Amino acid sequence: MRTVLWGSLRAHSRRYVTAVTAIVMSVAFMVAVNALSGSARDGLRSDVVAQYAGADLVVDTSADDSRTLDRLVDQIRAVDGVEGAVVNRLGFVEVEARSARQLMSVGTVAADRDLRWQEVTDGVAPQRPREALMAASSAKRYDVALGDTVRVFGQRGPVEVAITGFTTSPGGTLGSTVYVSEQVGSRLGDVLTADDVSVRVADTTAAATGKALRSAVGADRSERPVADREAWVDSAVAEATNDVDILQRMVLVFAAISAFVGTLVIASTITTVLAQRRRELALLRCVGATRRQIVRSLRLESLALGVAASTVGVLVGWGLGHATVAALRAWTAGISFGAVSLSPLGVGLPFALGVLVAVGATVLPARRIGRLTPLEALRPHETTGLSGGAGRIRVALGTVLVSVGGAGLVLGTGDLIPVGLAGGMTSFLGVVVLAPLLVPALLRLVGPVVGRSGVSGRLAADNVVRNPRRTASTATSLLIGVTLITMVVIGTASLRGSIDRDLDASYALDVGVVAAGGPLAEGVGDRVDGVDGVDSVATLPGGEVEMDGHRVLALEVSPAAARIVHGDTVVPGPGELVIGEELSTALDLSYGESARLRTTFGELDLRPRGGGSLGEVVLVGPGVLDELGVAAEPRAVWARGEGGAPEEQVMADTATVARSAGADVAGSMVQRTWIGLQLDVMLAVVVGLLAVAVLIAVVGMTGTLSLSILERSRENALLRALGLSRGGLRRTLAGEALLMAGVGAVLGTTLGGAYAWLGVRALTEGLVDDVAFSVPWLQVAIVLAATTATGLIASVVPARRATRVSPAKGIAML
Repeated sequence: MRTVLWGSLRAHSRRYVTAVTAIVMSVAFMVAVNALSGSARDGLRSDVVAQYAGADLVVDTSADDSRTLDRLVDQIRAVDGVEGAVVNRLGFVEVEARSARQLMSVGTVAADRDLRWQEVTDGVAPQRPREALMAASSAKRYDVALGDTVRVFGQRGPVEVAITGFTTSPGGTLGSTVYVSEQVGSRLGDVLTADDVSVRVADTTAAATGKALRSAVGADRSERPVADREAWVDSAVAEATNDVDILQRMVLVFAAISAFVGTLVIASTITTVLAQRRRELALLRCVGATRRQIVRSLRLESLALGVAASTVGVLVGWGLGHATVAALRAWTAGISFGAVSLSPLGVGLPFALGVLVAVGATVLPARRIGRLTPLEALRPHETTGLSGGAGRIRVALGTVLVSVGGAGLVLGTGDLIPVGLAGGMTSFLGVVVLAPLLVPALLRLVGPVVGRSGVSGRLAADNVVRNPRRTASTATSLLIGVTLITMVVIGTASLRGSIDRDLDASYALDVGVVAAGGPLAEGVGDRVDGVDGVDSVATLPGGEVEMDGHRVLALEVSPAAARIVHGDTVVPGPGELVIGEELSTALDLSYGESARLRTTFGELDLRPRGGGSLGEVVLVGPGVLDELGVAAEPRAVWARGEGGAPEEQVMADTATVARSAGADVAGSMVQRTWIGLQLDVMLAVVVGLLAVAVLIAVVGMTGTLSLSILERSRENALLRALGLSRGGLRRTLAGEALLMAGVGAVLGTTLGGAYAWLGVRALTEGLVDDVAFSVPWLQVAIVLAATTATGLIASVVPARRATRVSPAKGIAML
């Protein structure tokens, strides 16, 4: 049987291409993910090690507030043998650079050179308290030069610091955008948190100093009050790599999807290939091979395929890991990557899964073929039905899988997303189990439409329902690909639409100039309109009114102004009042069902609601100021940015115009663009990861359809012998491919839409309100057309090959 085994592998190697490709892609994906995460983890560790390289001991200060921290640091420095100590502060703080205020990460830089870990790449390290470092990549982004002054906003107001040097991009646990001195960090207050203090001690008294330090800070302050550098780094890396591990687990979720799709494709392909080899295997039984030998030979054959394909997959994944890390090193800033390495588990698990999938896909087909007698296998076996006990078991099993999986999909939201993922796979497996019943039923409904086209159409309509297993095998591959593609297309559109509505609600205004002290000077609107990157502007009239005992600026939103903002969330409706986020924060406003606007000439009750970043203003509808007797004057200019405009520069130039006019700048163009960019990147990553699974499914789709046509060489030859022309045979095969592709596309689109809605619901639970189901009909239509075209194209080569075989030769084929 060893000779038969290797002979079979050589003879049928082309038929196994689809299965081998699916295994290689699935294994390579998982190996590459493990290689990438391992490199990111090693890079992060090297950053943390560098940040604490000068410290001998580290004191945990996470439980201390700013009032006790200074006293604690004084105690540390007073210990005999302590040569230096620096508080490592970190936080996200508003920083104004070139007139544009942004939320940036701010840390501290040590005056002690031995404890200063930042590497200055340009300029010099800070020498005075009001000097600071800035990450070179951020300085380039915000157009900050050496010597420029930035303002850092703390609890006691802004602090101006001069940028004296640039450092490498942030990384590790202490990496930041701006690094201020210890004195400035202390002055900023609790906006910066101090998790630890790096301590440098004399080498000759290290042990004694450590003991004295532990006694000075109090052993009961926390679980780890004082630790040596190595122990602290290990702990910090364990906490920091949690994000890497989360990312790895998220990516491995998509690897699991790819493996699941690959399993279905491999099983479908191997089932089809073994069905084609029925007569060959029957001949082996006739010449003396036992059932056990046949089954063992098939299992060894699949084992050899699995081992070979998994080995190639590991090598491809290793190469992809190296290529990905090299690309990320060149394209990203702020993330360090170590050497690409693979753990035994990172290689062994994907390899084992690839082999198990290949062997497991052979179990049922091999048992089915092993139970056949030689004479039974030599008979034509092309009208397999699904009646009787096997059909009832299939219906029951498929129904249970769909029901259990559907329940998991419904429940899999929030923290139970893994339940939803498992439910999706289970329910889809149920659909695959029911496919031999479901697909032929749908084909019987649409078959008569194709049958009206003539003899070839009638033959195609009859052929696709004669062998439900073969038809279902082909349609399932189509179904997998279309379901995944449709799920991605509809899910992305729905998620993007929901997020855009939330962005419109929170960041409606790109940029604006607001004059709180009096009317705007003439020409301000034209100057804002002349800023590069501004698409359109609108001037808003306004005046001062009294609200809840405060004098506030009320702006009247005209139809022209309503066209400037994103969405309509800041446009007041009848009887409504919109309050800017800055005003609400400054006055600590909190209203119930109504707010009262009052002037000397009258008063009006309106329903208040928030409007995001609009400045210290309230917005009212047209005619409200007249009703209150206010003589409206130009008090604000709103502007909308062009698509792709440099948002920081637009904000900075608008701020220059505002300062010259004695006004304030408002808006959230930078935040909106930044959040939108992050979401676009996230969605692109998700689509890219799912594209691997889609590619596997498409490979299976074309391969299985081709194998299905090749399987019927004798049948096609018999049709030719009965008088069907070559052109008629090609039309028949094209009609069958069109029917199977069309049914698979429609069913896949329906399932993909359902999975997309449930998936978006699970991912946005508690994050995005009022998620709307959005169907991009043009893209869905393209998917349907492309799937149908793929089915037709996949039938071209086998059809040409079938028509070239003479009827007599085809009938004599094994």
